[in-house]
Amino acid sequence: MSTAPDATRTTDAAAESATAHAAQTTETIRAIDDFYRRTDELYRQTAWRMGLADCAFDILYALVNEDGLTQKQLCERGFSSKQTVHSSVKRLQAKDLIVLRGDSPRTMRAYLTDRGRNEYERHIRAVLNAEMEAVGIFSDEEQRRLTEAMARYIDALDARLSALTFR
Repeated sequence: MSTAPDATRTTDAAAESATAHAAQTTETIRAIDDFYRRTDELYRQTAWRMGLADCAFDILYALVNEDGLTQKQLCERGFSSKQTVHSSVKRLQAKDLIVLRGDSPRTMRAYLTDRGRNEYERHIRAVLNAEMEAVGIFSDEEQRRLTEAMARYIDALDARLSALTFR
């Protein structure tokens, strides 16, 4: 009695399962990429409708949430380079929307001016409320699972990309 046909069927089923998993993984990567692109575009359009460049929007958004941030913190909050934030800070200062205060370049912190607060706080708060409402469509448990899944994905991606060598 031979078990070869059963072994072949098991191997074929495993190969089909691996192929299906790879296809699903590729589809998931595309969905994640689309999510990031769509999110970026939504905020870009929102900034444009406010008459702001992306980085200026990010800076004002951060300062409405937490006034008195350093440029390094603004870079982190808006995912922008030092040069981009520095240029945008200068433009926002020139428009009297923010002011820098501190004793040295290292201790300088950005604050909304009265004009910046009057012109943009209401709009930024509306964006924050829209974000709260959008996340609010999920139950507390769904929110927890979503953030856990995103954290697992980023940690796994970090580990795998960090392990790559290119030379």
